[in-house]
Formats: sequence, C-alpha cells, structure tokens
Amino acid sequence: MKKLLTLLLLPLLFGGCELGDEDESHTEIWTVASEKGVAGIAMDFGHTPAYIVKKGSAAAWEIFSGSVVGFIFEKGYESTIRVRIDAIANPPADGPGRRYTMEQLISRTQMQSAVDPLQFSPEFDVTIASRRADSPATSGYWFKDMRYPDPRWEPFPWEIEGFGFKPGFEARIRIRPVAEYDDTKSDYEVKYYQTELISSEEKASEDIPE
Repeated sequence: MKKLLTLLLLPLLFGGCELGDEDESHTEIWTVASEKGVAGIAMDFGHTPAYIVKKGSAAAWEIFSGSVVGFIFEKGYESTIRVRIDAIANPPADGPGRRYTMEQLISRTQMQSAVDPLQFSPEFDVTIASRRADSPATSGYWFKDMRYPDPRWEPFPWEIEGFGFKPGFEARIRIRPVAEYDDTKSDYEVKYYQTELISSEEKASEDIPE
C-alpha cells in the first residue's frame, strides 16, 4: 500500500479580506518567499519543490505544495500577492479541493526572505538494501522508510548525494531532500543528500521484491 507523507502542512492563517466559511470563496494576502522549500508526497513519486508562504504580517512561514494560477515565481524576489481561493465542487479523490488564483500582485522585491528553506526539508532515516533496484522499470535503490512502524522495501529511483553504495552491504542512513535551483532549467529540482551514515552491515537484504 502506497504511503503518503505530508510535511508541515499547517492550517492556513487568514490574512486577507472577505473571509467566510471554508467552502466559500474568499481572498487572502500571501507573502511568497524568495526561495523554495520541499513538500513531501508519496515516496514513489519523490518530493517536490514548493512555495514557502505566510498569510498576513503576523503569520509564520509554512510550505504550500499547490499552484497559484497567474503567479510567476522568481528566485531571489519576495512577492506579496492577493490570492482568491475557491472551493472545487466534487474534486477527484487525489486532486485538490481548492483552486488558488492570483488576483493582484501587490509587490515584488529583490531580497533574501527571512526564512531558511531547510526548515522545510526535515531529515529522516532510511535503510538501503544490499543490491540495487535495476530493471527496465526501476533504476536506483531499494529502501525502507524508517519513519513507519512496519517499513517495506520500496524502489527509490533517485541518487543520494554523498552515499557510497557497496554491493552486499545493507546500510542505514539519514537523508535530507533539498530544493535546489538549476540554472540550466531555470527551475528548482529536489536532490537527496546523506547527512549521516548510521550503520553499514555486510549482509544480503531479505524479502526484496523480485
């Protein structure tokens, strides 16, 4: 069964006007940070770059994994926008329940926002199997996400920077997903980094899917 991880999705703090019932259309004033953080989703699809936003002047920064129609993000620029939020009638099971549209770009300032993007890239432990997951459908590692009480081997098709895989050795490591800007693509992508090698044991990992 696929696992779903949602990182730091806190209740929204309203900072705009026309506020009403959650199912009613309303607007909010958002500040969008000059860098992106990481949102966690089902691990077989990895993590995704996401906006770091706050609502109103007194609200805390939080991660926002959706999209805002009409808003164009620029790295290095902090933006203040008015966002209209509309409930979506009968949304699909795996789809968003609200639509976000920028009604007004209030300001865009070249600056470094007062928030550390790594705040939204928490570390977590994984176990890496003693053999790679190489097949026509999957290339990468077999891993177990140790945050779950009964972790199972899952394919992990991304490289882990700083991890030295050794065939025949099962390793437990701590990793961190980080949103990094790629100048060649003019966009962010998520990379995974080993932050600690916890253990490495010479053994054949058991119960790896064929």
